[in-house]
Amino acid sequence: YNSIIKENPPKLSSRIFELCLISISIPSLIVMLTITNNSADKLERELIEEIDIRAEHLRERVENYQSYHVKAMKTFALALTGGIPEDKQQQMMEHWINNYPGFITMMSTDRDGQVINGVPREVFEKLLQLSEESKNVSDRDYFTVARDTGMAYVSGVFKGRGFGNDPIVAVSVPLYKDKQFHGVVEGSLNLPKFENIDNSGGDSSILVVDSKQQVIYGSADLKLEPLDLVSIKENSQQYSNSIQSMILNDVGVFNYKYIETSNGWLIYILSPFDELLVAYRNSFYGLLLGIVFISLIASRVAHRLSHHITSPLERLVSYFSAGLTVPDKAASYYSSQEIETVRLQLQEAQHIMIDFQEKLKQQVSDKTEELVKLNDELEKLSSHDPLTGILNRRGFEQSIESVYPIACRNKTPMTIAIIDLDKFKKVNDDYGHNIGDTCLVAVGTLLKEVFQRESDVVSRFGGEEFIVMIIGHPVDNHHQLLEEFRKKVESLSVDCSGRTISFTVSIGAYSQIERFEPDYQKVVSEADKLLYRAKEAGRNQVKHRSE
Repeated sequence: YNSIIKENPPKLSSRIFELCLISISIPSLIVMLTITNNSADKLERELIEEIDIRAEHLRERVENYQSYHVKAMKTFALALTGGIPEDKQQQMMEHWINNYPGFITMMSTDRDGQVINGVPREVFEKLLQLSEESKNVSDRDYFTVARDTGMAYVSGVFKGRGFGNDPIVAVSVPLYKDKQFHGVVEGSLNLPKFENIDNSGGDSSILVVDSKQQVIYGSADLKLEPLDLVSIKENSQQYSNSIQSMILNDVGVFNYKYIETSNGWLIYILSPFDELLVAYRNSFYGLLLGIVFISLIASRVAHRLSHHITSPLERLVSYFSAGLTVPDKAASYYSSQEIETVRLQLQEAQHIMIDFQEKLKQQVSDKTEELVKLNDELEKLSSHDPLTGILNRRGFEQSIESVYPIACRNKTPMTIAIIDLDKFKKVNDDYGHNIGDTCLVAVGTLLKEVFQRESDVVSRFGGEEFIVMIIGHPVDNHHQLLEEFRKKVESLSVDCSGRTISFTVSIGAYSQIERFEPDYQKVVSEADKLLYRAKEAGRNQVKHRSE
């Protein structure tokens, strides 16, 4: 830069471009990398949450699956020991296995472990043709454990014998008659049925093994069969301190979480292991430090450049905001064509603005005063009846919306009364609407005189109908006030061209003492019904009811 101002200074856009090139590109890169890191952290948290939720869900499903079938076998054992004839036991067992399709076979033994009944029938008939040794299950855990403990037993996975060669899980219950052991009843769960619990969604797989690390169930992508022995090792290469990973059968690497069931089964939730995140973690912090160093240099350059661009504008703004005269010439060589144009326009605008501000201030003050008055009038017109000066229906509903719920919550005695002028149409027809309006004004005045407590709400509800809400004091006082008002209306006289006319009112009042209806419209409806009863009973009276 030369200290002598050139005739044609550079454009302001050129100055801004230099600043944007440095101060926007670098922060944008930082923001992008920060968002990338946050996304990775969010993915990690979501993965942990998904694994935790699914592990707990599947444990519950497996426990319920086991509990459901254990209860079924216990119920069946009770039925067998409840006096069912032996010739009916086989038929009952067939009925039972049809109701519980999770079982592939069911059988019962005597106290020595000899099979005496079984289903399906065709499999049992084949078993009967085998040797006595093949029909004896006294060496099986599901017989010995149930016999020795006297409790229901759920086995690990094993290969069936006699009733077939399918991998099964045995559920057995001891049979007792007169406190003497009489054998066991056993049901074999078909392992493929465990596919019913692998339906909770997500990208993760599940693996269920027994205490001997034998596969009970594995998702299809794991390519494992029931009874397979699995090898599970911790993975030494971790990309997160909060997620564990393992090596399955020395081949597959998975993130995992496991939960143990009450009978010793282990449920593993497995998700794919992503090694790209390892490299990302190792390189991210070095990259971040480099960006911070570059940003410090860029911020210094941007600050200097910003000062060159903005100092002329700041000087003009300081003069203009302080009410001082804008300078007649540029102050430094940091100026530009645009700044010079702005300076000249500000000079001209400053003079106009000072005059205009004074006029505008006075106009705003006048208009504000007018608006305040108009708003006050509009507010009153929206909520008050222009004829009687009391609340209109809208104003009544606004008041009752804030007062009524509090009264109901505090169990405060209240009464809502609807007041109607008797034969008011005849008054309008005989004497004219002006006299009718005079009668309405007189009723409104009496309402304000009789019901003058702050808690009392009176309103013209429409036409010749008025409504009153009385809160507090015993309900009997409410009825006395309404009767007092009725008598005052009855004794009221309105002058009509030298003639005196009188009129009466009918009132329906519904009071709430113990049972409070939260919807006040229903209370109004009850009061309206009482008003019609007053009309039908001859008018000029108060009909009231309390609940």
